[in-house]
Amino acid sequence: MSQRLALPVLALLTATTAFGAGLAWMTHMHHRALQYLDPTRMTAFDDGYELLSDFTVIPVGVLGVVLSAVVLWLRPRGVPIWLILTTLGLQLSIFITRIWLWGAWAEEVRASGAVRVAGGALHPAYERYLATNGIRIAIIACYALLALVMTILAARAATGPRSESPVAVRDSAPSPG
Repeated sequence: MSQRLALPVLALLTATTAFGAGLAWMTHMHHRALQYLDPTRMTAFDDGYELLSDFTVIPVGVLGVVLSAVVLWLRPRGVPIWLILTTLGLQLSIFITRIWLWGAWAEEVRASGAVRVAGGALHPAYERYLATNGIRIAIIACYALLALVMTILAARAATGPRSESPVAVRDSAPSPG
């Protein structure tokens, strides 16, 4: 039973993490755009994004971690345990770094009310966020790719070894009589 569930769960994990990778790009583009906004509009623009994020980014991330934990529990044939643990570890690293790095930097900018400080320079926390967000995107893309690899490995294992075609078997069988 668990092997029959593994492939659909892995396919859902692949779709979820691929969608999450797209959301990571969307988040980066949102934050990059903040520097071009009229400072009086930044708060409203960012609040709108935060609401969208609460209904997309966070649930997709949580679903990805839950699905990876289910995959770990199901232990699909053909998928090495280290691959499952690596995927889960990368996903959890995004949650941790979002709280202590990227999320904290975004909150620091949000609290100041603008991405620019007095004199017009970019806020240091905003610069850190933009400078390191490529790492975040790469990690998310990596675990999405690993989910796809796990799905392919499980699908190959589920189909079993390739047998000869029925025609080749019939032609090589000894003739009766």
